[in-house]
Amino acid sequence: MRGVGPGGCSRQSTFALVTALLPLASSLLLWAAQSVAEESRTNNSTSEFFLNSSDSSNTSGWESKPVIYVNNPQLLREMQEQSFLRHAFRLSASDVAAEGEGGVLGGEIPLLERASSLASQLRHIANNQLGVTHMQGTFDELPYSDLEHREGETVKEMIDSLERKLSRYSSLLSEMVELVVSFYTQRGQGVGVAKVEERDYHPCCLIPDNYLEYSSHFRTRVNKELWCDAGFGSSDYPIPDNLYPAPYNLTELFAINLRRDPTIKWQFFMSISGLHTEYPAHRPGTSMGVECGLWSRHRPVYEATVRPGGRNIVLVFDLGDALTPRLLHIAKTFGYQVLATLTRVDRVAVVGVAGGVARPAAPCMRSALTPATHHVLQTARHFIDFLEIQNEPTNHSLGLTSALDLIRGSGLGSGEGALVVYVSRGVVASQRQARAELHALNAAFVGIPHNVVITAVALGLLKHEFSSEYQFLKAVAEQNFDIYDGEGGAGGEPRPVRSHGALLGLDSASSVAPVVNNLYDVIRPPSLRQRPSLVISEPHWDQDSREMMVSLSRPVEVGEGEVVGLVGLDVPLATLLVDITHFTSPAQSYAFAIDARGNVLGHPRLGHPESWSVPLVETDITLLEQMEGFTAVRQQLLAVSGAHTSITQPSPRGGEVHYYWRASGVCGWVFAVVRVDTGAPHKRLSRSVRPLPPTALFHRLDLLPPSEARVCRHFNQMATLDGSTLFLSLGSYISPLSQAVSGPETISAVQSVTAFLTDNTHLIANPGIRLPVRTDATALYQIADFWERKFKSSDLSKYIIRKYAAAPSGVMVMYPGTLMDRSFDPRSQRWYLGALASPGKVVVSPPYLDPGGAGHIVTLSHTIYQGGSAAMHSPADPVVAVLAADFTLGYVYKLLLDLEPSCDHPPHQEQQVRCFLVDHEGYLVAHPSLLAPASSHAPPASVPPHITHQEPVVSMELLGGGGGGGLLSKEWCGRWWRGASERHYSLRLPQGQIVASPAPGDTQEDSTCLQYALAAVPSTNLILGIINQTCSPAVAFCPCSMDDRLCLNCQLVEAGACECPCECPLSPNPCPDTAPGPHLPPHPSTPSDTPGHTNGTPEARNQIWRTYFSSADGGPRVLALDAQPPAQAPTCPRTPEAPTPLQYSIGLLTHLDPCVDPECSRHVTPGACLGVAGCVWCHVKADRESPIPHPHCTPVHQCYGGILGGPSPYPHGLATLPHSDNTHGESGSPIGPVAGGIMAVFLVVAVGVYCYRQHVGSGGGSGRPFYTTPSLQAHPSHHPLYQSQPAHDLDNTDEDLLGDVCGVGVGGAAAAVVSPYRMNPGYRRPPGLADSSDQGYSTMTPHDDPDNPHYADLGGLGGLVAADDPPSSSGWSPPPSPSPRDRGDLTPPLSGDPEPGHTLLSNSGKRTGPNIIQVPVTVHMVDSV
Repeated sequence: MRGVGPGGCSRQSTFALVTALLPLASSLLLWAAQSVAEESRTNNSTSEFFLNSSDSSNTSGWESKPVIYVNNPQLLREMQEQSFLRHAFRLSASDVAAEGEGGVLGGEIPLLERASSLASQLRHIANNQLGVTHMQGTFDELPYSDLEHREGETVKEMIDSLERKLSRYSSLLSEMVELVVSFYTQRGQGVGVAKVEERDYHPCCLIPDNYLEYSSHFRTRVNKELWCDAGFGSSDYPIPDNLYPAPYNLTELFAINLRRDPTIKWQFFMSISGLHTEYPAHRPGTSMGVECGLWSRHRPVYEATVRPGGRNIVLVFDLGDALTPRLLHIAKTFGYQVLATLTRVDRVAVVGVAGGVARPAAPCMRSALTPATHHVLQTARHFIDFLEIQNEPTNHSLGLTSALDLIRGSGLGSGEGALVVYVSRGVVASQRQARAELHALNAAFVGIPHNVVITAVALGLLKHEFSSEYQFLKAVAEQNFDIYDGEGGAGGEPRPVRSHGALLGLDSASSVAPVVNNLYDVIRPPSLRQRPSLVISEPHWDQDSREMMVSLSRPVEVGEGEVVGLVGLDVPLATLLVDITHFTSPAQSYAFAIDARGNVLGHPRLGHPESWSVPLVETDITLLEQMEGFTAVRQQLLAVSGAHTSITQPSPRGGEVHYYWRASGVCGWVFAVVRVDTGAPHKRLSRSVRPLPPTALFHRLDLLPPSEARVCRHFNQMATLDGSTLFLSLGSYISPLSQAVSGPETISAVQSVTAFLTDNTHLIANPGIRLPVRTDATALYQIADFWERKFKSSDLSKYIIRKYAAAPSGVMVMYPGTLMDRSFDPRSQRWYLGALASPGKVVVSPPYLDPGGAGHIVTLSHTIYQGGSAAMHSPADPVVAVLAADFTLGYVYKLLLDLEPSCDHPPHQEQQVRCFLVDHEGYLVAHPSLLAPASSHAPPASVPPHITHQEPVVSMELLGGGGGGGLLSKEWCGRWWRGASERHYSLRLPQGQIVASPAPGDTQEDSTCLQYALAAVPSTNLILGIINQTCSPAVAFCPCSMDDRLCLNCQLVEAGACECPCECPLSPNPCPDTAPGPHLPPHPSTPSDTPGHTNGTPEARNQIWRTYFSSADGGPRVLALDAQPPAQAPTCPRTPEAPTPLQYSIGLLTHLDPCVDPECSRHVTPGACLGVAGCVWCHVKADRESPIPHPHCTPVHQCYGGILGGPSPYPHGLATLPHSDNTHGESGSPIGPVAGGIMAVFLVVAVGVYCYRQHVGSGGGSGRPFYTTPSLQAHPSHHPLYQSQPAHDLDNTDEDLLGDVCGVGVGGAAAAVVSPYRMNPGYRRPPGLADSSDQGYSTMTPHDDPDNPHYADLGGLGGLVAADDPPSSSGWSPPPSPSPRDRGDLTPPLSGDPEPGHTLLSNSGKRTGPNIIQVPVTVHMVDSV
């Protein structure tokens, strides 16, 4: 046998290796080929419904036309349409096709066919993905019954509900009044005046940050365990001896009331001394001490309660050269605070004086005192804003004489008086000038029959500092006009004796509030002209919680008419109007509310009050109910307490409009229900419809057992793929208010709802759901199986985020099933409102940031009509549901690329072909810039991108300067309730025609390098556009604000001027009887306020328009805004509400598996990766320009916007999971996590060693008070809300702070592990036990709500609660606990027995740390021997 040499062995080994690797290589090649084939099939599947392209017309024979100037707008419009409407668009700038272009760039693109193909594709998506045909067929087959019209009974039930709420609040106030009266009566007349030593003053403005915690109920940071005080700033101002403090048991009752009725917000007691005690404790402003002297939100409530008759006030400001900028700031601050105390029953005027007199420009405010309406107060504030120091001495008598002239011209009634507040330095050159000033003032009083009091506010002077300025101002205030005349007197006619005013020193802005407290006592001390009753304020804006409030108050009378103050509480306007704002009806009807003057309180156009971000501005209902003949209806609404009337609406709307209303006898508000009868039959689903299937899932996935559904993470939402979920908005319930305040649904509530909806015996009681909800839920849920099958079988599923089905009753079905925020209302979303505005069309929304974490998305929606036997429907049919689906932004652009491949031109080239989609308002739906790596072009979260921003050249031509012929028209509307006017666009293209720029050679200059063509997409709200850019065009600019929606030029409104959609603030109109400037809105408070405003004729309604726009000199110019006065001043439609993301518990979603794995690595080309949900084509570095070596498709959280390590578009904590707040490096180095882990281990070891040493060691030291300022230590105070605590040593402070971390408690009890997602509502802090930041000021409220009442336990994940921040050394000290004798005889109106299952911890000698619950444990000792 012959041996084998080394070379043979090597060759054999190589052969064996190749033989072994060959099958593997073959398998890899086969896998790659299959992957590419699958990608190709996937890409082709999205275009299978496009029609074949063909050239439909020839435009090579276009002829040049001369320029014709036309003065007839109609003729001009017709000529423009004839000249520039083409059926094809030549995309190339040259008549000769370039080699390789295949006739695409060198020939003609059949744009109409492309638009039709896109329409077919969108219709296919609506029918086969949303299930429009399936859902419409379902509703056609369901049984219907006649709809009963109960509008009259409905509006009566609404008013009854409102009055029950007011009665309940009134009862709470009565209990407060009785408690205060009892407190002061027990101490005897004159003895009830508390001294400062008995009750410390705890300023709200100095509460440290670590004492406050955000509360979603109050919408700000509060401390429900504390109350605080206001009225005397930071306590630098001398606190009066007759403080009249709030009784301790009253502040205890505040906390009890909040547990009784969670709908109330702030509760307060205001004494006649100026003390303002409020619960819960919170701090106004953004930092400590900023607004100590400026807090006066309840001062109008105080004045309206204790001085209900109103006052006449004239503010006179000294602007002479003796003033300094600091004093001018103090004077302005004082003026703002005085204006903040006024109500509508008051009358006011403002004057500035130096060498001359300055008054507001409004005619009615220049000659007399004017009622303090919203517009008057706003005008007065603007006037004060622009006050400046003059370079001349002050003529004091001129200013005061002007004030007297205003009083004289106001026509005051018999017995009325007036207060002149003179804010001045009081500087006079000499006694001779002072004598002359006083003589002139004395002469000005002649002929004034009213009692006029002058109060002087001495700027820079204190009351005890005597000076010549002080002497002069004192003489003015006391009207001592002969003080400088010696024994001879002033001479002349004897002057009647008048009341003396006050001299108030003011040297600091922090002292403004104390000075204003009792400013009006000199003209009318607090008194009650009638029996104490409930006072309901006008809706006002609460700056702290940023919502509209209504204050209810009652005066407190002790003895024989002695008023010591008032008690009050705030209720959100949304709470009182919940039945109006969440009104639902199967018929075409809606509801609104107005006050006794006809101003709007709630209306569908205003949206939900809880979503308002700005105050409600006085708006007459006539501006919202824009129909002929409504003025007569308005008169009946205000004159008749309850009735029904109707008016006939002319074409095009047509039909009969029925009004049913009823007025409240308590507050005077009027609720109305409006039904529009267009002749179409309105029916409702029959109650015989079978119930919801038992397998239906409710949206509370966190409460479901694992056996019912597999819960997963869908981007940033808890979801399930096992079925669709049912969601009921607040409007689906009979009592939306009780649902809103109850927080997230409990397990028992969910079981009650699902049992009722699935009951086929009709024996289960209704848990408070409106009747249409049951049938709507059954009908909508029949789409669930269709959606689930499509998700598993359709290739488009990877582009779809979620699908919706919503009904007018507030019912919504979603797939994938998703846990939703309780406050979400599908009927307020853009996709729902857009579908209702265009019934029967496929409506595509502009891109917006998905609150569920999927990035920028667009929503495609379509309406479902009321069922009919013939199954034939028209846009006039009633709408019973809306279907919608969220698609990725990339998928919509992918449709364009598949539609026309020539649009896929690389950027940054000399020749670019851009395709885009725009809706009927000019908002871009798809555009290459929206997907560009430069995130500055990405659509902002709140403002959709607009064509005027991205394509200014095309926009300017469409506005009328070019081929568009004015097809893009700028329009104007008013959001009167927000005090703003809005400029927006309407893009209307004729169907079946193309709007194109002139072809090369058709103009005198052939150098144009940008050509465009537009065509409407049939049966949609979209317009398809193509732009061919061969060079850099001339710079075109459309002004756009990138920070907000404010117009850059609010003084000029031109119909042909290009600008982004924006809004301008409307200046107030304090004089409704005069025609103001063009920027001033009307204020028709009564039908007779506006000339001609007596009927519903167009002439009468145009009068309102003329009050907004006028040709007054110096005002903004309005140039041809489509509207010589139109049929009526246009009012903007309802603004869609932004969906609020559900805030999940920390770490909860990270424990859930993803619902869908996008498998981004499988998509190997940019086209395959484009639009896939959760994926992005990563191709540039962090500098947004340099390409990365290996572009690839990757999960979006690794490469936002295609930028490696790009920033997330979401705020902190809302980015797509998993995510990192820091930018990702190319290498993805794990150094950061490893270092963090090492540091965490080190900290754990260090804390463990420290805890061991503290546990085995002993400490001691001298004791001293903790966090108490010296000024407050001298007066030991007591507070009834808080339990007493044992004294502790200073050396034990650190042990107390860190003992929480160590878990070393009294008796060795370990800290319990508490779930951070839900607080036990029955937990009660034990007596004598407080945390380190409390110092004994623990609450007596056992039912503190969680921070966010909308979110409950989402999985029961346990964890240690972080300890409170260490107390601040700011100088603020909360009041300690009262002694038993200070508690009074208050018995809480709750059960005195502790709730079963709630453990009260025993009082021990050692204080535990914050947020630690101790439990008894049994320690089993094990012998180690």
